[in-house]
Amino acid sequence: MALKNSIRDMSTLGRVLLAKFQRKRFPISVTFIITYRCNFRCDYCNVFNCEEEEMNTGAIFAMIDELCAMGMRRFGINGGEPLLREDIAEIIDYARDKGLFVTLFTNGSLVAQRIDRIRNLNVLLMSLDGPKDIHDAQRFSGSFDKVIESLVAARRAGLNVWTNTVITRHNLDCLDFILDNARRFGIKTTYQPVLYYPHSSEEREIKDLLPDSLSYRKYIDRLIREKRKGGPILHSLSYLEYIKNPDWRTNQRLCWAGRLYCAITPSGNVAPCYPIFRDRLWPNGVKLGFSNALNKLGSFSCNGCYCILVENDFTFSLKPEVVYNTFTQILA
Repeated sequence: MALKNSIRDMSTLGRVLLAKFQRKRFPISVTFIITYRCNFRCDYCNVFNCEEEEMNTGAIFAMIDELCAMGMRRFGINGGEPLLREDIAEIIDYARDKGLFVTLFTNGSLVAQRIDRIRNLNVLLMSLDGPKDIHDAQRFSGSFDKVIESLVAARRAGLNVWTNTVITRHNLDCLDFILDNARRFGIKTTYQPVLYYPHSSEEREIKDLLPDSLSYRKYIDRLIREKRKGGPILHSLSYLEYIKNPDWRTNQRLCWAGRLYCAITPSGNVAPCYPIFRDRLWPNGVKLGFSNALNKLGSFSCNGCYCILVENDFTFSLKPEVVYNTFTQILA
């Protein structure tokens, strides 16, 4: 098994180098938006209003087969709320049988009831924005209790769990709660500044959620100190330093979206990344083949982002500290 993994790692490195020097495209990391349906109405998300026909189970299996042949190593299942799919267990198991690193992002409301369907995951990523009053206010009334119930169920089942906290002006004082909760459950935490995307809430609503710059920088500085002390924070120090400066005009990076990672919508549209999957009508992999759809993305540009995809970009740029963090924290 160790030899097999080493060979796979070398193959992945080779694809990274081909993408860098020969402009080749390989979907090493794929985010699959399996459904837009969601049982929550979070303050900063509007994905539940998106409409698109969902691929059936067989079509998803065929997509996984094709993406694996193209070099996929990580398969991230996202939504909407993925656990609304009745075939979620079959899809997870099929992807794991292909040797993929499989993650699933959930709001946590259905985990406890459907724990037997997700036992084969590598990572369960669950939303947690703070204590009950803060979390329920930002996400959905009663959602905090569901998340805690789901954390208990997931840990009892032996699942590897990460929480994701969307940083807004409302939860800047909640970091101790998030970290203490992580230590109590033996899990890791991730963080993302609230941002405006084509599928988020209205821009004015996002602006209302933005923290002031000084308080925000203090929050990130605290995360950096906790990370250096070995706190339960998944991110690399490079990511945390990067998101501390929310000015894309001066804080740019080499983006590998559409070359070494991509996002796929419920009907099979292939977008460069999750933040812009609703930006335009992207090529459809079911109709064209996923290799052709990826190659048809061509060149594109965006204003930049501060989501966890920053870690992908730094990893694929072979930044040593981030590569080390990826293998010791994310893939461990």
